[in-house]
Amino acid sequence: MSPVKEILKHIPKHSGERSGEDLMLNPEYLRQSSAVISEALQKGFDVLQLESGDIVTTGTKVVVTQYHWDTEKGRMMKLSAKERKENENEGEERPRKSRKETASAPSPSGTAPRRGRPKKK
Repeated sequence: MSPVKEILKHIPKHSGERSGEDLMLNPEYLRQSSAVISEALQKGFDVLQLESGDIVTTGTKVVVTQYHWDTEKGRMMKLSAKERKENENEGEERPRKSRKETASAPSPSGTAPRRGRPKKK
């Protein structure tokens, strides 16, 4: 995540017409800004409320990727969102492994797992 000083360099000095003092007395601004700030904090974002009344939120997006061991192909297969939903609907429970276990698990043939794309035959 970027330091606050770096983020502030990219924000215009004054983007609103009113001063921050006037905004803090405006009940409509207070209601709406509170809602924006609360929502951002619930999502885990960092929030800056500037003197001008502007609100800046920063955060990161979490990406979930699920892999499944395909016994027929003898390798890990990345599941699509559709396949994940189908598995959830079927109630199919697979034991979850940590990243460390998945990365260091030997293949059934006893050789180290291959990395990269499979060779074309």
